Amino acid sequence: MFEAVQQEFETFQYNLENKTWQTTLPSFQLAYSAVRAIQPKVSVIIANFNNAPYLKKMMDSLVQQTIGLEQLQIMFIDDKSTDDSLEIIRPYVEHYQSIEVYALDQNTGGAHGPRNVGILNARGDYLVFLDADDWYDLDALRYLSQLLDASGDDFAVSGLVQSRNGEISLKSKPYFYDGDFKNRSIQDLPAEFYGWLGPQAIMLRRSLVIENKLHFVNQRVADDVTFFYEAMRFAKTITQGKELTTYLNRDEDNVSLSKSINRQFMISWLRALSYINMTFPDDVSKERFLARRIEWLIHDFCLKRDIGYKFSKNRLIDFKAQLDIYLGSLTFDPSPYFRNDFRKTAWQYLTKNDISGLYRFILLFSVRWFLNRKLGMKTRKQDTYYFPQLFRGLIETRLDAYAEAVSYADGKLKLNVFSYKKMVGFEVRSISQPYASRKKIIYQNLSENEFQVTLSDGFDDVQNRIIVNFEDYSEISLRRR
Repeated sequence: MFEAVQQEFETFQYNLENKTWQTTLPSFQLAYSAVRAIQPKVSVIIANFNNAPYLKKMMDSLVQQTIGLEQLQIMFIDDKSTDDSLEIIRPYVEHYQSIEVYALDQNTGGAHGPRNVGILNARGDYLVFLDADDWYDLDALRYLSQLLDASGDDFAVSGLVQSRNGEISLKSKPYFYDGDFKNRSIQDLPAEFYGWLGPQAIMLRRSLVIENKLHFVNQRVADDVTFFYEAMRFAKTITQGKELTTYLNRDEDNVSLSKSINRQFMISWLRALSYINMTFPDDVSKERFLARRIEWLIHDFCLKRDIGYKFSKNRLIDFKAQLDIYLGSLTFDPSPYFRNDFRKTAWQYLTKNDISGLYRFILLFSVRWFLNRKLGMKTRKQDTYYFPQLFRGLIETRLDAYAEAVSYADGKLKLNVFSYKKMVGFEVRSISQPYASRKKIIYQNLSENEFQVTLSDGFDDVQNRIIVNFEDYSEISLRRR
């Protein structure tokens, strides 16, 4: 079994010493602006396949960067698109400098191919990887490059927000909430840091990539997370900046992500985690990375019902079997890092190999979730709320947290917070600009679960939300009693 997994690593080009990933890339046709930087500061590597509706917004965010086009190498790498992507890009090549179009002669089957072409042809001191349907804040590349200039680190992260039909939500809470850091050891990073480790909002020193032979593995998913975790391991320390730099497109008219999560997706992710587990030494960084990713896989392949791999008892059996093949050598229990009881309980069933119990638990929990979220039903024991129990013998599952207003007078709001998690503070945010407007609220702890906050004159609870923050970066909105 071990030998078979090792062979997969070779097949999918994980080995950093193997140059197969270079020799198997397709040829390309190159077109570029009349003027381009010979020694740019930043190379922007854009992998594109049939993203025509989103390209204008993405390109406009690049040609207007405050760093200046003379400092950039904008590499648009098209993976044999069948839409009019190249036609949309052509006017940018004609009217702006520093744009290079690499039209691949064959489709590579994923973003890994174009990204690897970008690595081999980049000239900048720094590299960023931008998905063709995402976009940057106009100051993003100046800000990120100055962070690395100042710190001397090889790896920088910044704030990442998800945009869904115009509404934004934070994707990289540790990057944003922890504040500014330089030379931060990766062993000090919280587990939640690894909840998102894709190409967005990350800048690398190109020498780090070249000297360590880093590349994207030959599979459609998990190639980016493997790449950036390897980069972190070789960098050893990173720089963090809390400014929001990057916008992740999750509009409803974009490709449905849920339906693309199929069995091959599951295998690819487990293979990537297996490689990380076998390659790097046992330490805190690896534990936290693997734990957050295993939790995510449990959510997708045990608990979710609307993905491309149809929910059934057989799916659970398969997931457990593949988990044993790829990660049976784990030397630690990942569940203490999991963010809620539901996933911890699922892990318990998996470790006991009680698939029938897990199947029954998931089916019944769907009912319990509906009763809580739609009808407000819950059970309180001491200072913690639980999902409705339904019947004796069913494993109790705690709600992450519950907060309710008690009274309001003269600008003083009293509220109760019930949670097994550690509460770290309160914030007020506007609905329209939640992260630009966030302000911490001074509070008093009146009793174990009762708090009092002082709100500004004219506080509007229609346009604003009071947020309760917890130690694991989770948060909830205050509910009216």
